[in-house]
Amino acid sequence: MRSTFLLALACVLLSGCEHTINHWREGNETTATGEHYPIKVTPSLSAVSLTVSPNQGLSATSLHDLNTLLGNQGRIERQTITVQPYTTQGQQFADKLKVVLQNIGAKQVRVLPKVYQAEKHHWDLRVQSQALVVSVPDCKIHNPDTWTTKPYESVGPLGCATRANLAKMVSDPADLIRAKSLDQADGEAALQAVKRYQEDDLKELIDIDFNED
Repeated sequence: MRSTFLLALACVLLSGCEHTINHWREGNETTATGEHYPIKVTPSLSAVSLTVSPNQGLSATSLHDLNTLLGNQGRIERQTITVQPYTTQGQQFADKLKVVLQNIGAKQVRVLPKVYQAEKHHWDLRVQSQALVVSVPDCKIHNPDTWTTKPYESVGPLGCATRANLAKMVSDPADLIRAKSLDQADGEAALQAVKRYQEDDLKELIDIDFNED
């Protein structure tokens, strides 16, 4: 009887320890998860006013501001860019700027007619960019002083940085908010390639010798 009582008591104590340990493993139920760090895709409209230097180029400050604007708006081929000249100097430079933007990948660049100003305008032209921009969460370590004792709470949700990096690399941000059908694929060609690899029957690469007559 005494042995039975001790055995029952031991089971109760062990189950209580197991419950406590599992509770510690699960951590605080209020700890932020990935749901609290969403990746958002929103329309962005941003503009910057620029000045043209006497040598028909942008001033150093204006060039920095323009690069910052284009960088913050994502891939340039996905941006709709509008150039609004304010002065004659700005109008002359606007056409050059359009060519430069197209050369680096911009597909939609529009130059508007010069806006008439009775007095000299402080700026020579204005560049506006419209685009869908991916907004990713801040995945930095929350509390580096406690990561050895409370790693999950101090680091933050696992996988946050990976999801954020992948979101930044998408060619079209719209793919993150809408479904898209897959491109056509030649399954037979893919199957034959795997079959040749398995059977050690690989095709030789073309070797062109330009030294031959």
